Amino acid sequence: MKKNIIISLLMFVGLTIQAQTDLTGRVYHNANILSDTMKELTQDADSKINEAKTNAIKKAEEKKKRKLTDTEKAKMEQEVEKAQKTLKAMRDGMSTAVTITFKDEANVVVKVDTRIDDEVLKAAEVGWAKRKLIQAALKLMPSQKGKYSVSGNMVIVDDGEELDTMLLSDDGKYLSGKLDEKKPFKLSRIK
Repeated sequence: MKKNIIISLLMFVGLTIQAQTDLTGRVYHNANILSDTMKELTQDADSKINEAKTNAIKKAEEKKKRKLTDTEKAKMEQEVEKAQKTLKAMRDGMSTAVTITFKDEANVVVKVDTRIDDEVLKAAEVGWAKRKLIQAALKLMPSQKGKYSVSGNMVIVDDGEELDTMLLSDDGKYLSGKLDEKKPFKLSRIK
């Protein structure tokens, strides 16, 4: 009797461990994987724009050998405001959603959906035809298929070109990794 209980417990533990690593049917998603990166880039750029404005005023005054007039300063302010509007449009108008779907015990599909608001492209002075071409190209981006394997809480995805290692949270609700080996990202389980 005692032996049967121990065997039953071992089988239960084994099935529980197996259930935690079987990712079949799971879907992980992040609506904007680059949001933190974009905020960081635009914050750095804001400070650099202000620094560049200060330097530009200083150089212009040295070149003219006098203080700039209010009109000249206002013109520089307009250029700074334009650059800051472009940065804000980039931060708010660009997103990259990532969805990872585990089809079965070995196959995975990774869908990357990049969206760029038309205002971002306008701010970058991209012409109408090129804007439409860019938007169409982004919509046609195919899903990437690959193979995956699980080792403990590590999920290793092979897209045929390179291996990408992600970590599965202990409760299975999150899948995390790093972009370009630097920027961390986290996908939440939605299915």
